Order: sequence, then structure tokens, then C-alpha cells
Amino acid sequence: MIEHANIIYARNINSIGGVETYVYELAKKYKDYDIAVVCKNIAKEQKERLKKICKVYIHNDQKINCKVAIINWDTSIIDYITEDIWKQNLKPDDDRGIYQGIHADYTHPSQGALPQDPRIKNYLAITEDILHNVSKMIKTNNIILCRNPLKLEEEKPFLILVSPTRLAEEKGGDLMLKLANTFDKLKIKIVWFVLTTNAYLNNPIFNNSNVVYVKNRLDIEPFLKIAHWVVLPSRTEGDSYTFKEALYRGIPIVARHLPYFDEIGIKDGVNALFIDDNNVEEVAKKMLKPLKFNFEPIKDGYDDIMYKSKSRYEEEKNMKYLVEALPTYEENNTSDCELGYVPKAGEQFEVSSERLEVLLGENDKKLIYVKVIGEVKQAKEKEVEEAVKSSEDVEIAVVKKNGKRK
Repeated sequence: MIEHANIIYARNINSIGGVETYVYELAKKYKDYDIAVVCKNIAKEQKERLKKICKVYIHNDQKINCKVAIINWDTSIIDYITEDIWKQNLKPDDDRGIYQGIHADYTHPSQGALPQDPRIKNYLAITEDILHNVSKMIKTNNIILCRNPLKLEEEKPFLILVSPTRLAEEKGGDLMLKLANTFDKLKIKIVWFVLTTNAYLNNPIFNNSNVVYVKNRLDIEPFLKIAHWVVLPSRTEGDSYTFKEALYRGIPIVARHLPYFDEIGIKDGVNALFIDDNNVEEVAKKMLKPLKFNFEPIKDGYDDIMYKSKSRYEEEKNMKYLVEALPTYEENNTSDCELGYVPKAGEQFEVSSERLEVLLGENDKKLIYVKVIGEVKQAKEKEVEEAVKSSEDVEIAVVKKNGKRK
């Protein structure tokens, strides 16, 4: 026998979902009452959360004795509720009764039919729209508006960690896993973004639910901007770009102490926390207060090495080439993405230098689609400017001579 003044029933309480949030918020709001949650199945994490505020029962055909039962779509539970309350459900002055929450728009075909039962005292519509639609659908007056409760909780923010890493053996994935598990042990909330390649998805660190895999990418700046710490406990590094990209932005790092750190100013407790197999818990606790610092960018020596010459890249990139289609297009029934059709062998057209690379074999099929006829001569911007300037000079000379523009 399950005996409580108030019973909240949901057949399935999954790991996430709106019904799950509803059950938790309702129990949280009225936890000081004699209240219990009853269900057929419940996710472990949901059960642990609910048990902090009320009793949770897995229903295995027990009878339920209560004064108020708030149920959902599964009306079969009513058979187990003692008759003391549902026999009285038609008396408006009796507070006891069974209430069925309507948490979906049953006018939508995806929702199926609304379960009904004459033993229900009142249907609880969570919006006026649902109240209006369901009232017409089931032709009843015992439906009332009762919105879902929600009270925001003041919680400590998550620590956000970022690790752009290949996760190869020397990168310290084993120590990262140890740190992730230590956060769990200390109940420190984190979200840890690990930016790596598909090849390392079988790394045990991804068994931790707080670690998020992000497919390797070049634009890591947005992740660094939200990071409290950058974590990379490599056993060896020549001169890690990850560390400098973090430190230059004022983001502290978690790393094993490496020999070159002293020469570039990476210091434990100043802009870094040095981690090893023996101090993981100590480091995890210290990470609750991210370090504040300024890190002076390190001067490289390439100014004294590079030959000073003007780049021709933009000029060459903007060059146009006249090409002739090979039979490859027709043989593979390939439409040219710029022309919009399958060009016939021998047809000539212009392409950019970048497009030319693709047509000469830098494509998925490694096929050559054209042969180069030659470069298309184009007036350079400087030549155009000189021509314009020359024209203006002539015009000014004419005005000076004749006293008017020609």
C-alpha cells in the first residue's frame, strides 16, 4: 500500500523531457506537504533528483490511498487508487479527487486520442488554448486552467573547460579522464568541450557524461572565449600553440609542468595550474576560482629571416584563364557548377585560378575536366587608376587653355 495525502503519477519518467520537468517542479513546489511521486519506470538521474525532495515509488500493482491524485495520460492507475476519493469526485465542495493533467494539444494528429475516465474529478489544461480545444473535443465542463509551475533555482554556474587536442597517447588523455571523474566525485559541475578527431572517439574520457565531443575544427576561438580553463596535460610539447592561444586571451591553463614553461613565463598559481597523477583532486578544487592575469605575447624571430618582398597572391588569385572542356564532362554526365550544364568537349569558357585547380584534378573524383588555353589578360587596378588620372590631367590642361571643359 502506498499512502500519502498527495500523489503525483506519471507512467514513465525519462532522463529528459517536459513531463519530467513538470513532475520535478510540482514536487519541488509542494515538498513541504505529504507528497510522493509514483511511476512505472524512472531514469536513474531523475530518481536521484526527486528523492532529495520527496518519496518516489515504482508502482508494482500496489494499492494507493491518498486524498489527491494528479495523473497524466495513463488512466490505468485509477484502478489502484482507493475508492474513498473517486467515489466523491462529483461533489464540488469535496477537496479530494483525481485530477488529470492535459499536457498536449490533442487536436494535433500526432497526439492521438485523449484518455478519459468518469472517475476523474477535473481535467487540468495547462494553457487557455488547450482548455478551449479540449472543452470542445470532449464536451465536458469539468476542465479547468491550471498552468505548470516553475521556480528558477539559484545554482552555481558550470565550469567550462576546453581541450583542443589530438588526444594521442602523449597528450595525457588518461589524466584528463582522472580529472573529469574527480569533478564528479567532488560534485563540481563542469562542461568539458574536447575538440579532437574521429579517430580518438574511443578514448575513455568520452565515457564521462560531462565531456562533450566536438569534431575537429579550425575555428576554436568561440570555444576559447567561453572557457574558464584550457586543459592539456601533455607529457611532452615543443611549444604548444594551445597554451599560447589561451594565455594570450587571459585564459588560464591546466598542464603538466614542461621544461620550457619557465622561459616563456608559464607559472603555477599565476596563469596555470600544474597537474600530475598525485594532485588531481587538489587541482580540481583550485579550478573553482579561475586565475586572473595578463600575459605578454612572445616575440618570434621571423622578422629577421623573411625576405621582404611584395605578395603576388591576391593578384594571382584574381587571374582568369581560358579553358577548353575535355570529354570528361560528358563521359561522367557531370554538370559544371558555374555553367549550370554539361559542357560539350571543345567548348571554351573562362574560370578563376581557384576554380581551375578543381577542374585540373583537385576534386573528389580526381578527374581532369579541362585543358588550359591560356591566361585571360585583364587590366590591373593600377593601370586603370593611371588611365583615369591621365584622362583627368588632359581635361585640366584643356580647361586651362580654353577656359571651359570640352
